[in-house]
Amino acid sequence: MKASYHSVHQPSCSVCRKHCKSFESLREHTNGPIAKGDCSRIFAERGCGLCMRIFDSPAVLEEHRYTCCLPAPVPLGSMKKPYSESLIYDPPPNNENVDFGHSEAVALECEMVGCGSDGSLDVCARVCLVDEHEKPIFHTYVLPQIPVTDYRYEITGITEDHLREAMLLEEVRGKILDILYNGESIGILRLHGGKGRVLVGHGLDHDLDRLKMHYPDLLIRDTAKYPPLMKTNLVSHSLKYLVKTYLGQVFLIPRLSLVCRSILQMP
Repeated sequence: MKASYHSVHQPSCSVCRKHCKSFESLREHTNGPIAKGDCSRIFAERGCGLCMRIFDSPAVLEEHRYTCCLPAPVPLGSMKKPYSESLIYDPPPNNENVDFGHSEAVALECEMVGCGSDGSLDVCARVCLVDEHEKPIFHTYVLPQIPVTDYRYEITGITEDHLREAMLLEEVRGKILDILYNGESIGILRLHGGKGRVLVGHGLDHDLDRLKMHYPDLLIRDTAKYPPLMKTNLVSHSLKYLVKTYLGQVFLIPRLSLVCRSILQMP
């Protein structure tokens, strides 16, 4: 018999123990159009549609549902005085470690405005970092290096006034790296991570590119690239879909604050 090698990250059916490449494949297996009979019946009676776990009885499942759906975080909103009222982290002297409640992971989200003749060029205009305890640790507007042709206000909530006294990209990048490095050298980070913090996000390649920033792959966790959260053809889902499917929350407004989006991306 041919040996089967499964990753610890692959979800499996709690009834028949079948391993699936993604949670979407597992959903098709348990309650899709071609679902397996016994698995589908048991899951319909005692299965949680969010975490995909199967419980001993419908009563236990009902109790679980109160805790499985996380409460939606409170939006941060826009700041009237972008530079002076930004939440800015200042590193301590002598490269001392920063205490974020012993946080080992930090979520990053960037808001983009449009530049170029047709406004299609994404340029970072707002950035936020949130720790694993859902505490905002860095939040500021970023001054675009080229003229903005489309503020995308309906999506971003950003206006010209927000960027009038915004921080320079170089300064923003330096503060983000100070938080992520956590006093560790870049050589150690690239070797085995050391004291560096894990960076979490959705579509981080795009955000890091717009920040003109590099971070070691071994310290990056991208929900757009995590196979169990991808489609059956291994194409990434949108963050909106992931939030609704796995957290049970719906985007009630077109624009979700940066802090909310960062919190929702935490593992």
